[in-house]
Parts: sequence; structure tokens; C-alpha cells
Amino acid sequence: MQCPGQDSRYWSGEAVFELPCPHCGNVLEFFKDDSQRTCKQCGHKTLNPKIDFGCASYCPYAEQCMGALPSDLRAGLADLFKDRLAIAVRKRLLDNEQKYILFSRRAEFGEKLCQEEGGNMASIVAAALLTEIDQPLALLTELKAEETLIKKVNALLSRQPAMNDEEAKSAAIFHDACILADMSLGLALDPANTCLTEAGIKTVEEIKTRRKAQIK
Repeated sequence: MQCPGQDSRYWSGEAVFELPCPHCGNVLEFFKDDSQRTCKQCGHKTLNPKIDFGCASYCPYAEQCMGALPSDLRAGLADLFKDRLAIAVRKRLLDNEQKYILFSRRAEFGEKLCQEEGGNMASIVAAALLTEIDQPLALLTELKAEETLIKKVNALLSRQPAMNDEEAKSAAIFHDACILADMSLGLALDPANTCLTEAGIKTVEEIKTRRKAQIK
């Protein structure tokens, strides 16, 4: 879907650009007015990170444009932001594929645990992707993240004491997501720290069971 409010006759500069798929790394080619592209390799739908979808609040073509997006992407700007953040992190780690895989796996476990345990999914996923990135808060600011999200991510990354039940739950899920990602990738066969959530403890046993089955 292309933005109906754009007129290519008046374009200047780079009209076409390439970005890696945040899901599998395959190269995606965007025209500057593409709202999204579907990866031919894995089928993941990626939003154009150079389009600020905040334009939907005033653009007369908003319904025509946003209506073309899948319902799961239209559900909230949090999902749109997650793709933009994943792409930004991947660009910083082009020379370290293994780290990006680890951070992505942490984010995946964070989402999974949130669905079962609660917690603030947006901050947990963002923190998981930014675990060892230089100046993570500056990157969030560059991507125009909400100040509330930046504060929540900072609290997770800096291991600040929880001030309420949601923060405590989010911290526990973030802690468990890091452990589970390391285990699933074989980086910590027997982690020193134990998981703090019921879903995390259950997932540890599932990973151990799969590993034993593979050995047999």
C-alpha cells in the first residue's frame, strides 16, 4: 500500500531504500511512500520506518491508508514502534548477527511471558532489544518514543527498585526473558539465576525437556 497523500512528481532525494527484515534479515525494498512491505522470505509485514504514522491524526487520507494495514498492526502504535526499534537495533548490529538473534529471542520470550503474566509489554520488549546497546535511551528518543516508555525502559535496564505491582511484574518478566533466551540458544545450559514467574519456571522445564529429547 502506498500513501495516497504523496505525489511522486514532487519527490526529491532518495525515493527507494533498503532495510533488513526485523524478523529474518532478508532485504526489503521500500519506495518512500510505501506504508508497509511483506517479506518474501518469511511473510512478516514490516512498516516503513521513515513514515511517521502520527500523520493519521490529521491527514485526510488516513482512513484509506491505515485501513490497508493488517488489523494487528492497526491495533496500536506500540506494535508499529516495535518494528521501527527492531530495525534500528539491527542496523547497529550488522556486524554481530548473534547478538541481534539473542536480543530478538529475549524480546520474543518477553512477549510470550507478558501474555501469561501481565506486565508492561512495550517496555519489556524494548528493554530486551536494547539490553547491551550503547546509549539505549538516546535511541528511543531518536525514534520519538513517549517519555513514559523511555522511563519504564530505563527502570528495567538499570534494575531500579519497583515502585508498584506492574513495575515488579515487568522486572520479573524481563529477568526471566533474558534467562530463557540464553538457555534456548545454548548460552546458559544451567543458569545460575532462577526464573521469578510461574510461566518462566514452566518454560525452563520445557526447554530442558526438549534438550534431553535432542540428546537422545
